Amino acid sequence: MKHSYKIMGILFLTLTMVLLAACGSVSDTDSSKSNKDSDAKDGVSIKHDGGTTKVAKNPKRVVALEFSFVDALAALNVKPVGVADDGDKNRILEPIRKEIGDYKSVGARKQPNLEEISNQKPDLIIADSNRHKGIQKDLEKIAPTIMLPSFDSDYNDNIEAFKTIAKAVGKEDKGKERLKEHDDLMDKYSKEITIDKSQEVLPAVVAKSGLLAHPENTYVGELLKELGFNNALNKTKTDHLSKYLKGPYLQLNSEVLSEINPGRMIIMADKGENDPNLKKEESNPVWKDLDAVKKDHVSVVDRNTWARARGIISSEEIAKGLVEISKKEKNDQQQK
Repeated sequence: MKHSYKIMGILFLTLTMVLLAACGSVSDTDSSKSNKDSDAKDGVSIKHDGGTTKVAKNPKRVVALEFSFVDALAALNVKPVGVADDGDKNRILEPIRKEIGDYKSVGARKQPNLEEISNQKPDLIIADSNRHKGIQKDLEKIAPTIMLPSFDSDYNDNIEAFKTIAKAVGKEDKGKERLKEHDDLMDKYSKEITIDKSQEVLPAVVAKSGLLAHPENTYVGELLKELGFNNALNKTKTDHLSKYLKGPYLQLNSEVLSEINPGRMIIMADKGENDPNLKKEESNPVWKDLDAVKKDHVSVVDRNTWARARGIISSEEIAKGLVEISKKEKNDQQQK
């Protein structure tokens, strides 16, 4: 009888241990589910050009479909897993490339590869509100997507987009610090630029189709205005000009260029002073008769830095470049 009680006691103890283990397992499962629910609730609602989107707190896998967004991520010390880089990593500025490290190309900025974007398993996609409007729904099927201006943005639009990106990736405090640093740098460079800023300046990309001018309402146009320059293309001079790809950029022909006759030109070229498109423009008699050309006030600059990047790091590089142009002109004048 005592032996029977002993066996029953062992069985009872074993059953109790099994039940406790099961309860522990259920508790762990509930805890895991609770953590996931908590993460979802902790997400951030982001207002953007495409609406309002709930983004997971501190997303780790970000895909950027424009260079300005890559610039913003680099400034925030966030490394994107995917970038629409037009299949050419050299289009991303060197200081930005160093910051973001390795990533997967997801195609061209105009037509990003949706399958490749999906392969990166992103938890956030940052897209252009102009270029990617038509594929917004497709992108949202892959991951939470925020739509921000880049292609047709001006300098202040870009600053606002930077703030939105900082909030979306959980780096608002870092964003505020970086913008303060940016403002201080731009103020410093502005004082070091000794070029005559009262002279009307024409910033323009040189391409196969000719000159694509950047008036006041473009990124470069407004940036130059912030630095104290006068744009040669004010509104009255641009109303009748053809726009490029429905953006704010304006197609210039020889007649209009002659009429504007800027005192200074900043030419954004892919291949520097030997760019074949620039050589073609220089062979035009109208070009040779421009005041800027006669005064040797034509500066050829990198198109990636000036026209494609459109971010706070790239704008600092632009301002730094203008300081160098100032120094060069000063030295040239002293040698005359």
